[in-house]
Amino acid sequence: MESASIRYKNPGAMWGSALAIKWGAAKKAVTLNDGKGQGNNIAVFPTFVQGICAQLDLWRTSKNYRNKRFADAIAIWSGHNSVQSYINFCKARVPGLTESTIMDDAFWKSSKGIAFLKAQAWHEAGKQYPAPDADWIEAQKRVFSGVPTANTVKKAAVSAASIAPTVAAAHQSGISLPVALAIGACIALVGFLVWKFKPHEAVPETPHPDLVTPAVEQPK
Repeated sequence: MESASIRYKNPGAMWGSALAIKWGAAKKAVTLNDGKGQGNNIAVFPTFVQGICAQLDLWRTSKNYRNKRFADAIAIWSGHNSVQSYINFCKARVPGLTESTIMDDAFWKSSKGIAFLKAQAWHEAGKQYPAPDADWIEAQKRVFSGVPTANTVKKAAVSAASIAPTVAAAHQSGISLPVALAIGACIALVGFLVWKFKPHEAVPETPHPDLVTPAVEQPK
């Protein structure tokens, strides 16, 4: 059986979280029976691209990893388990990576950032990760371009639908239809911008335990 990180298209073997759901993960994570007794779980993504987006977004936004030295960040990620082995594994697969490499946006926008994500996915899965090169590149573009996720698009659609009664009421009160539509569009835009830029639910900052080697779900 393939490792959980491959089966669930989750290259970073991330736990279920608000950030994972932001990138399209199922709301309910799968609990792992990995013999560690830590209550580990793993987020389930519909595509490799979405799983890679979440992996990258976690590294670049979490206070545990953002702008930290590689050696310090990977120690937190691994739960301080087999840190030097993890460091050596990644350095062997990411040209130019050192313990002192700063994992900032410049790093994540580069080819070195993609190489690291691939190396980490390999380490978590216990084998070279099967996502094609195009998926890693697409995920990197998506995270840094601000392309809306399916969840964002859905919220925008709901917002637009919710202003229909306002448009109708305005028109019935004597305001011309074009003006009523313009008012409704402005309300929808303001609502969307408020949602987009307001603080959202914080992503849990649980240090990442050394999750995956092949793991199986608990019996249902």
